[in-house]
Amino acid sequence: MAEANGEPSAKPQKLDVKEIDVIGGSKVCIAPGILDEIPERILATGIKATEIVIVSDETVFGHYGAKLITAFERVGITSKSNPRLLHFAFKPGESSKTRETKAAVEDFMLTNRCTRSAMLVALGGGVVGDLVGFTAATYMRGIPVMQVPTSTMAIIDSSVGGKTAINVPAGKNMVGAFHQPRIVFADPHMLRTLSHREVVEGLAEAVKMGVIQDTKLFELMEKNAEKITALDPQLLKEVLHSAVAHKARIVAIDEKETGLRATLNYGHTIGHAIEGLVSPQLLHGECVSIGCVWEAELAARLGHIPKEAVGRIKTCLASYHLPVKCPSGLSLENLMGKMAVDKKNEGKTIRCTIITSIGTSIDHPVPVEREDMEAVLKDMLAEVA
Repeated sequence: MAEANGEPSAKPQKLDVKEIDVIGGSKVCIAPGILDEIPERILATGIKATEIVIVSDETVFGHYGAKLITAFERVGITSKSNPRLLHFAFKPGESSKTRETKAAVEDFMLTNRCTRSAMLVALGGGVVGDLVGFTAATYMRGIPVMQVPTSTMAIIDSSVGGKTAINVPAGKNMVGAFHQPRIVFADPHMLRTLSHREVVEGLAEAVKMGVIQDTKLFELMEKNAEKITALDPQLLKEVLHSAVAHKARIVAIDEKETGLRATLNYGHTIGHAIEGLVSPQLLHGECVSIGCVWEAELAARLGHIPKEAVGRIKTCLASYHLPVKCPSGLSLENLMGKMAVDKKNEGKTIRCTIITSIGTSIDHPVPVEREDMEAVLKDMLAEVA
């Protein structure tokens, strides 16, 4: 085919798609520009959906909703076609990750006569992915979901592995289900609309993965903070692929978090307790960053790692402008109270991921004496008193 001037038209450049298998046919596809190919890749799965429902928050939908709808229209899927294309957006932020928002999505689908042959597409960050994934797990007793993560946090962590949940007054992610997405479509180009704070928040999870699983990943991030936060394409590809591949491997071994998968919660025992008290002042990844430092300190005091390793972890996280000290105004009693309802606990015993070096950890959460945890928290609080 030639253009009017006689020059051949340029062929669309083939995407360099990195595919990572997770479990039960679930997979992650990572490629810059993959957003435009999502509809044809969904059709290629052979899933016979009668309705495809894009659910997003208002901010993300403003950035990418029209583009994704246009991509569906190019393959003949519209609001009047079979399958029908529908979309729903809710207010952005952690405050929307509730029973009420989930009910609103479900009521929208029921009003539009969505059947058990419907499919959900979660377009957004962790809040959207968690809430829409949980909706898919329960709507008509379970329908397929595709995840389109738009934040570093969602790409690296929350979209992969099938954990879905909403928040309730008692705590974060307390009501949910395991429901694997059919495909996670991760497009690094979508990270360009994020603020610096939003970019580095998700990178905390990549540092965490390096600490518990991969010395080379940690060292890569330790040496290249400025370039990675500037979204250097090659370095970002290495970080995303390594972090996601490790999580996929762990999920394949332990989907329901009975042992090894629970080690991914390194930094989250202390981090979730802080988050439960200060959100939305601090973002999830920022709380995890603080938790990683002080859970490393705990491991050092228990004799599992040298003190110098704690310093390296702290310096690495700080190089991404992530917080490494807890905010002021917290109390030991309140932090311990939040830890009392941590999902990793067994009975009244606090369990924690214990690292044994930078790059390795004990392959199951370890019971921690209350006195040991309190001693670490007291020092953490004293640092900002």
